[in-house]
Amino acid sequence: MEDIILHIDGKRCMAWDELTIDSDIGVPADAFSLKWFGDSKGILPTAIAEGKLCKVSISNDGSDEVVLVGILDSVNQSVGRGGINTSLSGRDLAGQLIDCSAPIDSARNLSLSQIVKRYVTGGDLASLPINVGTIAKDWLKGKTGVDQGESIWDIIASAAEASGQYVWMSADGELMIGNPFNVPQPATKPQLYLYSDDRRSQNNVLDVDYQADISNVYSSITVVGQNDKGKNFKAKVTDTTLPFKRSKIISSSRADNQKEAEQYAQKAMQDALLDAYELAVSVSGWTTPSNSPQSSQQAGGGQKGEAWKTGWQVSFDSDVLPRACGDWVIFGRTFELSRANGRTTELRLKRKANWMQPVKYADLIKK
Repeated sequence: MEDIILHIDGKRCMAWDELTIDSDIGVPADAFSLKWFGDSKGILPTAIAEGKLCKVSISNDGSDEVVLVGILDSVNQSVGRGGINTSLSGRDLAGQLIDCSAPIDSARNLSLSQIVKRYVTGGDLASLPINVGTIAKDWLKGKTGVDQGESIWDIIASAAEASGQYVWMSADGELMIGNPFNVPQPATKPQLYLYSDDRRSQNNVLDVDYQADISNVYSSITVVGQNDKGKNFKAKVTDTTLPFKRSKIISSSRADNQKEAEQYAQKAMQDALLDAYELAVSVSGWTTPSNSPQSSQQAGGGQKGEAWKTGWQVSFDSDVLPRACGDWVIFGRTFELSRANGRTTELRLKRKANWMQPVKYADLIKK
């Protein structure tokens, strides 16, 4: 049976009544909330306190898989007729980078590698167990200014964007810079099914919500700007797949020349398409099934498998929602436990075809 374990100060807390553990590529800092009701499961040890480093893992058939490394932000206890109700919540280590501002004397241009060395592996946050994932050094060309009061996370994200990269925190506490979908994939691509015909025995999803909204998608995007010598430039990209023409003009201070403006416009158009299509799927359990795709057991139905992760590729097939069929990537994932629904996982999926790979060697911010 799967269980969520909170490791903190040498203690292991488990057997929760309710929980949520959220991860999303587009939202910095994964978050967790763990609750139990009454005191029949024991009193919270005094060593478990706000501000402590912690680790959250999934135990499944004797094996432990880490899903979050972070800080316990909040401890809430209330006393009622049923005893003491306890709620614990916190965020991964990215939360500390969001909360902490850069030093006031640092308002100068820095490269991404300089920012990481100065503020993450050095400086006030050096005591945190944040490791930095493998980074291709020739990607780290761009520099970005550091404004007073700006959070360290925002500075890192701006510098990563200047190098055409993305930044996120891995489950085991590594600061990752690069392509969030270029991560280890499961040995067999998870396949999700929702049928109403004679294949319904293969169904392995609980609920499905498909959304297509092109209100922010444009047939053409034009980026205009001016370089440091006062010369104006303009770049335009088009999409002929829309059934109508709708244009958008963006004034950019990031691009410094025609080529960079084209890259910026292409990414803006692709990001709009990525946001336009989403498939939300709820499955039973917190881990993928270890059985074959043709099994009738629900995805994650208690068998030994890997915990669902953002960045994974999955496929969806259905005769009920044929327009949602195809390959998707997990953009967000939430583990949940409730008395009404038991153990479930919500997967927020984006179309794989709409993901634009990071632009290598692109200096979108002037050196």
